[in-house]
Amino acid sequence: MTGRATLALFGAVAMLAGCGGGDDREQVEQTVRDFVRATNERDAEAFCEDLVTQEFLEKSTGATGDSAKESCREQFSRLKSLRFDLVRITETEVEDDTARVRAVLRMQGQVQDQVLRLEKEGGDWRLTGNPGG
Repeated sequence: MTGRATLALFGAVAMLAGCGGGDDREQVEQTVRDFVRATNERDAEAFCEDLVTQEFLEKSTGATGDSAKESCREQFSRLKSLRFDLVRITETEVEDDTARVRAVLRMQGQVQDQVLRLEKEGGDWRLTGNPGG
C-alpha cells in the first residue's frame, strides 16, 4: 500500500465514521476520544489493537487474523501528517452493539461535522469501516 493510500485508509475511519445506557454512551464517546489521541500520537498499538474492529483491519489491510493487526501497525507507523482535533461530540446514539457518534472534527484547518460508527467487539467499543454500522 502506498503512503498516500495508507493516509487515506486511516483518514477514512474518521470520515465514516435511540440512546443506550449511560455506561455504553460514555464508553463510546471515550473510544472516539481515544481514537483521536492514538492517531495524533501515532500510537499504532492502541489504534490497531484496541480502537478499530477486526473486520475493518482485514478489509483495509487485505490481511487476516493477527497478520491484519501487524500490517495495520506497519502502515500506521508510516503516517506522518495526519492530525485532527475533536472539537466536540454533538450526538451519540447507542442501540444494542452498534453506535453512531456525530462529532465536529478539525482536520487540515477545516472544521467538519463527521459521523463515526462503532461496534461492540470483544466487550469493547471499536470504530468500524461499515457505513451501516
